[in-house]
This record gives sequence, C-alpha cells and structure tokens, in this order.
Amino acid sequence: MTASNPPARKKIRATEQMARIMSDYFYGLNEAATTGSRKVAWCTSVGPAELLRAMGFAVHFPENHGAMLGSTRYSTDLIPEANAVGYSPDICSYLTSDIGSYLKKSTPLSKAYPGIASVPKPDVLVYNTNQCRDVQDWFNWYIREGSSRSRRSASPGRKNVVDVSEGLVDDVARQIEALVPTLEAVAGNRLDIDHVRETVALSRRCSRLLRHDVLQTARNRPTPMTTCSDGTIHME
Repeated sequence: MTASNPPARKKIRATEQMARIMSDYFYGLNEAATTGSRKVAWCTSVGPAELLRAMGFAVHFPENHGAMLGSTRYSTDLIPEANAVGYSPDICSYLTSDIGSYLKKSTPLSKAYPGIASVPKPDVLVYNTNQCRDVQDWFNWYIREGSSRSRRSASPGRKNVVDVSEGLVDDVARQIEALVPTLEAVAGNRLDIDHVRETVALSRRCSRLLRHDVLQTARNRPTPMTTCSDGTIHME
C-alpha cells in the first residue's frame, strides 16, 4: 500500500441517523419560535434543561451554537463584532462569537438548514454559573437587548467542591424550585411533577449511556468520535 493508494474510509453507520436527529431538532426549534406553537427557552450547560423540557419548552443551547460557530469557522468574522461593542478578545470565544452572530445576523444554521434564518428567539433564558462564570454576562447581554426575561441558578463551582453534602443539594434544589413560578407564567401551564420525574429518568439514562457506552468507543483505533460536533453538540 502506498501513499497514493490510501485505505478506503468506512462510513460510520450512525452518521445519517444523527444528521436526521439534529435536523429535526433545529427545525423543531425554528417552528416553535416562528409559529408560537411552543415557548422557547435558552439554557446553558449544567442548567435545568430537564425542568424546561418537562414543562414543554423547546430548548436551545447557546453553547452548542458557539461550538458550531467555531467548527464552521464563522467565529473568525464574528468575534470582532463583539469586540467592537466592548467585549475583550481575551474572554470566552463562545460568548463573543455568539453575540457577534446576533449583531451581524449570520449563523451557519441558515446554510445547513434551509428555511432557518436565525437562532430561535427566546421566551425565557435560564443559566447556571457552575460551568462558566461568563454565561451570566452572556445571557444578561441578551436581556439588555430586549430578548426576554432571565432566571439564574447557581450550583457550587466544580473546583470548590470536594464532597457533595446534603446542604449543597438542598441549596441547589431550592434554587431550582424558585424557578418554577416564573417558568409556569411563561409556559402558561402548571408543573407536572410526574413529567419531571420521567424527564429526569430519561436524562439519567442518556448520561449513563454516554459515559459507559458512547465515550468508550473513543478508545478504538480509528476512533469514531473525531469532531467538535461528536463531543459537544450531539451529547445535548
């Protein structure tokens, strides 16, 4: 075998299925935002996405959009837009590229999914600063732009916790409970605790499958997980 005759590449069988799943997800978000068929919530990673889904929200993850902007190289042209309105080049590029996308009205979603002009306009934004402090400034910028109201939960930072105590769990639980009245008002319906339990159970199952089955495939050579989309966007 020579360099001019490389081995044939095998196509990952799940690729087409994952493409359909992502297409359905983004078109579903777009339909909710443009028709009003469902309320749209923006949620950060480690945010209470299960609560939002259980209450019927279509959930958009801006960090996923940030990852998409980076992997498609849109961010190169978008970050300077955020720098021009005062954001430092030294802070999170997800934040600056996403805000730049808003300012420039440019997103790879419109290229990948015909008919989608922009990310979905939020009815409510919910964030958690456990993963990243910058999300507070990120989401509050959209509040100042008049996008919607914002709600915050703040679980302890991962670097500051050695043991998970009952006090920490109680604190986070109370913060999530405090979100419910606002979310009920936005959604126009009451929280169904059985639906929450069902959603949390599905999320737990998904997390265990990701940790024990999916991520383990990366130990193979060649690995089937090779891109930014594999490691970030798909796992949401």
